[in-house]
Amino acid sequence: MDYTFLLVLAVILFSTKLLGIVMKKLGLPQVLGFLLAGIILGATGLVKKSTELTVFATIGVNLIMFSAGLETNIKEIKRNGAASVLITSLGVIVPILLGFGVSWILPDLSMKERWFFGVILTATSVGITVACLKELGVLHGKVGASIITAAVLDDIIGIVVLAFFTAEAKDEHIGVKLIKAFGGDLSKLAGFAVLLNVVLFFAMGIGLGLLVHYAFKLLSKRFPHTRRLSAFGLILCFLYAGVAEKFFGVAAITGSFLAGMMLSNMQETGYVERRIDISAYMLFSPIFFANIGISLDYASLLDNISGRLVLFSLAFVVCGMLAKVIGCGLGAAMFKYKPNQCLKVGVGMMVRGEVCLIVAQTGQRAGIIDSQYFPAIILLIVASSIATPLILKVLFKKYPNEPLDEDKIGAIDTVVKANAAMSEVREFLGGVDVQNIEVKARSQREAMQKSQQIVDDQGSASSDKPTENK
Repeated sequence: MDYTFLLVLAVILFSTKLLGIVMKKLGLPQVLGFLLAGIILGATGLVKKSTELTVFATIGVNLIMFSAGLETNIKEIKRNGAASVLITSLGVIVPILLGFGVSWILPDLSMKERWFFGVILTATSVGITVACLKELGVLHGKVGASIITAAVLDDIIGIVVLAFFTAEAKDEHIGVKLIKAFGGDLSKLAGFAVLLNVVLFFAMGIGLGLLVHYAFKLLSKRFPHTRRLSAFGLILCFLYAGVAEKFFGVAAITGSFLAGMMLSNMQETGYVERRIDISAYMLFSPIFFANIGISLDYASLLDNISGRLVLFSLAFVVCGMLAKVIGCGLGAAMFKYKPNQCLKVGVGMMVRGEVCLIVAQTGQRAGIIDSQYFPAIILLIVASSIATPLILKVLFKKYPNEPLDEDKIGAIDTVVKANAAMSEVREFLGGVDVQNIEVKARSQREAMQKSQQIVDDQGSASSDKPTENK
């Protein structure tokens, strides 16, 4: 075994952490620091592309998508209803159309490649938006709730669209086998085979997921806050990812995201998510984002740079940001949001981040787009990450929300702090059953109280005895 790989891991983790901290200090996503570290390591030749890094990166991207699935709040979607559905739908349709239109700046692209630029623009990462809304104290208002719910739906719709674009039809896939079993001609039904693979996967994933959801509930009641719950989640994540890619020709990240959704909105979901995030953030996620930069062919990028490519990159950034503002803002307007609220929703949804990179990297791995277009995608992430919080602050300063009820804010903060404190205690105890500890402590207190009562009774009895005169 060549232990040089361990040194490579050390270099990647150190550089990604260092630049991640720098980006955080600048108010930008740490993902940009991870990506920049990979670009520096790859461009300077300090780290080379390798099979080991690809394996770690694959685990990382699936853990990220599994965590995103766990965060999906179906109850929030139901609560906000049709408005968020329309905001999200138009926030997907408009970017796809504009991305497709911008791609005509570049010559000699296939139709699938042109449409995929639109798919890349559908991805939204509202982490920066949420942080900004929290800072302004408007996260729980009408605009904040619409943005959060629309972002959840955006992830779901985006993953489904990505599944259709990246799905394949090979002999080992179940959809292809069914077509052949019924005597179909695959050469004429290739498109239908892809569609069938995707539909069958989601049907299988959701059907099995209902059973998994019930099993996880039982396991949570029997073994609350134990590591076996996290292990169960990891097993499901990799199982869904592997089955999606191997048997249905669907991107593995689609499977891991769906696996996370199957375990979402349960009592122990937060515990599993925290455990998964520790593993992902400490090791696998930084390697995934750094590997994107390491894997780029910089010689080819320099050779292919041209005025047309620069023009495309600038247009891609501008249209990518405007697409969400137009699409999501128009959806909000249809539900009679005020003009300033429509603008706030649109701006809040225009930020891009890790999901955009994941979609692009998945498309590259599927052979749909070339890595020479990655600079345009990175530029979009940087520009939207900087512009979104600045524009939101200006909008909320000019058009402030109605003040929130201070009592409600205080009650929410108290509950959040109490839950966080209890979670820290449970994690410190390493999965020990807190309820049993509380029962034992109560029993000990009662025993001590009884002992004290006996002592007090004896003292009272002795004080009641007549004193003998000497």
